[in-house]
Amino acid sequence: MHLDITIDRWKPQYREAFWQLNREWIEADYPLEEVDINVLQNPEIHILSDGGSILSAVSNGQVAGVVALRPAGNNVLELTKMAVAVPWRGRGIGKQLLQAALEEARQLGAGRVILYSNTRTSARAVRLYRKMGFREIPLETGIYQRADIKMELTFDTIPVRKTAKSRLPETDLEKLTFGTIVSDHMLVADYKNGAWQRPEIVPYENLSLPPATMALHYGQIVWEGMKAFRLADSGVSVFRIDRHARRINRSLQRMAMPAMPEAYFRECIRSLVSLDAGWVPGASGAALYIRPLIFASDAMYGVKISDTYRFIVFTGPVPPFYPNPLKVKVEEKFIRAAPGGTGAAKCAGNYGGSLYPASLAKAAGFDQILWTDGSPELNIEESGTMNVMFVLDGKLVTPPLSDTILDGITRDSILALAPELGMPAEERTISAFELVEAHRKGLLQEAFGVGTAAVTAPFELIQVQEHTLPLPPVGPDTFAVRVRELLQEIRTGLRPDPFQWNTIV
Repeated sequence: MHLDITIDRWKPQYREAFWQLNREWIEADYPLEEVDINVLQNPEIHILSDGGSILSAVSNGQVAGVVALRPAGNNVLELTKMAVAVPWRGRGIGKQLLQAALEEARQLGAGRVILYSNTRTSARAVRLYRKMGFREIPLETGIYQRADIKMELTFDTIPVRKTAKSRLPETDLEKLTFGTIVSDHMLVADYKNGAWQRPEIVPYENLSLPPATMALHYGQIVWEGMKAFRLADSGVSVFRIDRHARRINRSLQRMAMPAMPEAYFRECIRSLVSLDAGWVPGASGAALYIRPLIFASDAMYGVKISDTYRFIVFTGPVPPFYPNPLKVKVEEKFIRAAPGGTGAAKCAGNYGGSLYPASLAKAAGFDQILWTDGSPELNIEESGTMNVMFVLDGKLVTPPLSDTILDGITRDSILALAPELGMPAEERTISAFELVEAHRKGLLQEAFGVGTAAVTAPFELIQVQEHTLPLPPVGPDTFAVRVRELLQEIRTGLRPDPFQWNTIV
């Protein structure tokens, strides 16, 4: 997602851009048809007056792209007139507009979105539509002369079997411990015959699995950690659902597991959180933790890629994860991941392998460890189960992403917010010995872990071999505190969401 793009609803000043961008888009391959001219010249009459919507992707006051939703029958909207300005093409604006349009369609109460396209001249767009969950349906004649394909995306209502008795009245959302309380329901779905099947929401309950279930033996298990927040207006939003959808698919690919359509993933998360919205705590820093989990479900103990999988999502209210600053040590013997391995995937084995070194560190008086790449330079990679950041001489520094480092959503969010707080940011290799030298010179100002559970977890000290590096006390002006508060204000609606990170349920 482009951070300098905002999605705006129709304003009269966007009229000329709506006409011009679509005209350029269409006339590059075809003459304008009468239906095009009518819609483009009179969008208020042919789109807005009937309950449709027009969205514009805007950068610094300039329109980079547009898309329209036009009523096309009972609870049906046609996605039409999507065009991107030439300088912005190939930069993800089309996907950003499409995602915004689908969210808008849902808000308008549509049960189905249809579109017409041409596979010869718009093959790239058609691939995007399919990735977002659109499927081809029969094309009638006489709508658009140039169309050779019609597609639809249906917002299926996920069937729900509610619990007979909610546990919420017995739960004190003001007194929480992390990871011990679960909400009333969970979502389950299966992958079989080459496709993800219709999901279902059921009461939270134990699973029944054969001992030969392949995930228990060969580790085809991928999961995500997400959060939903109580908004200032008492509503609920899920944070960066699209980024989580993309990351879980990258993990699935690395683990030889089937990808999940992003629209399918979003609908599953939204539906479950909406049903159990009462479990979202309102205390500062608290949230509803969301755990999507996919595992191989073939009952076979021969080593192979499974043909079937189960998708489960459950949730639970949680407090802030690390309330106090941490003591960490640089790990020298064990490594979290190696090049070419699964370090960039959010798979179960990565976490199981980290527990023993972490237990040794805790026995030695530390809260967590700093993972390195295992080289003599001791280049820092992550901190425990989190990404890691440092403030060195007034600059935010974090290790660059690689196949040994998880692409953290909180990490990405903080890098996006740093400029607003006047903090320059840099992604580069950081040696543990650089930290020692920076501390000696008084340039190591902060160090902290970042992740979904903790958001930011400041360090009290870092141990590098025989060197103990105490850090300045954490206070209101500490960057880790300021960026956490800024992020919290965006996630709870106390300030504008310029990046469109929040998905309202």
